[in-house]
Order: sequence, then structure tokens, then C-alpha cells
Amino acid sequence: MIILRSAELLVRVDPSHGGEILDLVDLATGRQLLGRPPFASLGPLDGELDEDSWTARYRGGWQTVTPNAGNACSVDGEHHGFHGRASAAPWAILEEALSTATLRWSGRGLDIERSLAIVGGELRIETGWTALRDEVVLVAVEHLVAGVELLAPAARLRLPGGAAFELSEADGPIRAPAETPGWPSVLLLDGSCEDADEISLAKAGGRFFVVESLPKGWYELVNSATGQGLRVEWDVAALPHLWVWREVRMSGGRWRCQAELLGLEPASVPHSLGLARAHAEGQAVVLDRGARFHSTITAAPFRRP
Repeated sequence: MIILRSAELLVRVDPSHGGEILDLVDLATGRQLLGRPPFASLGPLDGELDEDSWTARYRGGWQTVTPNAGNACSVDGEHHGFHGRASAAPWAILEEALSTATLRWSGRGLDIERSLAIVGGELRIETGWTALRDEVVLVAVEHLVAGVELLAPAARLRLPGGAAFELSEADGPIRAPAETPGWPSVLLLDGSCEDADEISLAKAGGRFFVVESLPKGWYELVNSATGQGLRVEWDVAALPHLWVWREVRMSGGRWRCQAELLGLEPASVPHSLGLARAHAEGQAVVLDRGARFHSTITAAPFRRP
């Protein structure tokens, strides 16, 4: 386990399980801003996992979801598990210091380096994908999930714009329908619309939607009672979309209708149908040997009176 720390932030990273970020703590308030599932998670398991196996090991927090994101699929005879192998596999530690670390994972024709640094009260992450062969395809999602310190009893989500529409994990759609309204209104699968900028835990329910083609890469989530906020900024040229997953005591099974989570996930593709479908639709990143794909993302707690 790696612990990064400054006067403002504490960040805990687990290289043995996808290099995931388990803790993002605002030291001024002591609040843990990332979410947790309401079940005891199984230990790490490397490999191309199905959704049940991946979810059984889910601990909340923030994962690097790549080279696949969403549904398992096969591309050119290679099987890609749910949310991509890199999100669950062990990462090598290349560098570790008080407030910085660099991790590395190789697989599926890619060499990926992820550098984390706490700078000026924010966590800054730079990720680079380098192709080790020709015609490597990938999608990428920053699978960041906020928890109750930001959500309870209610919160407000600010975005710079974009077209928002509900997603089916089986059918999409793969891009915004023509009638999709602008944020904060979301086009639902039944053809109706609802505003999504106010999040409340008062009523059980859930929603999975995407905000397509944001004009700028940022969001702010602010707790309505405490003023605790989280601002996330990223390179919108690399990750032009935002997946939004709201889960409030709705899902059964291992979730036991107790989860209170909000996923706010910058993404390279506007649906969760998997790499094969994204590649077929011209939405995947395609790299030839030696070519590189790069993204930058920052997360900074703040407090609003």
C-alpha cells in the first residue's frame, strides 16, 4: 500500500489491486470523499474478470478502467474482461516518495504509466498509454466514486454543459439522440426528461447516464449541508464524456439495497457497451507501435460557506 500525504491531503493507493485509489481525505475537515460499497470485498484477482467477479472485489474509491470499459467483449480474438484487466491487475511501483508515486502496467499490447502527485492541495494524475504493437485499441474511464461525506443528505453537481442521456448497459444508445437536451436536463430511456444537478439520499433509486462532449473538462460536487466540495478537472480532449452512476439503496444481491454512491467518471467513450462496440463505431483510441495516448486529471477538495 502507498500513502501519499501533504498538509492538505491524504491519498492511499493499492498497487496490488489495479493501482486503485482507496482514500482521498481532506485533512482540513478529516472527511473521506470517496465512496465505499456496503459489503466485504474479496481479495484481488488478476485476469479478464466477468462483471460478478470484478464487483465482488470492488472496494469503492477510484480505478483506472482500461483497455476496456463496461461490458466484457472480444476484439481481434482477444477477450477483454469487464472494466478492463488493468483495473484489477497488480501494477509495478516505479517510484515512491512522500507525495508522489509512479506505477506501471503492461498488457494487451500496451505499456501504461500512471504518475500521482499531491501539488498545492490537489491530487494530480498523469497517465500515458504506449502501444507495443500496431493497431492496439483502447478505451479509458476514470472510475471515481464519491461517498456519503459529499452526498448526505444532499448535494449539488455543477458541470460546464454537454448533452445528457440515460444509458442501458445492454443497448446504449452509443451517442446522444437528436432530441437530447442540454445539462442539467437528462433524456431518459422512456423519452421523458429529468434534471440531475440535485442529488438527494432521501429516496431510494438509481440512474446511469452520460454527459456527452463536455465543452470543458471539470465538475464540482458540493454537499448542501456542510459545504464540503470536490472539484475534478481533466483533459477533455482525451476524455470528452462523463459517465454518471447514481446508486441510492436500490440494488439487491451483495449490495443489500444499502449502497449510497455517486460515480462521476470522465470517459473516452459515451457508453458502457465495451471496447468491441466502441471500436466498431469509430469511438475507440487506435495506436500503432510506439504511439502514445495521454490524459491528465486533478482532484481538489474545497469548502464552501
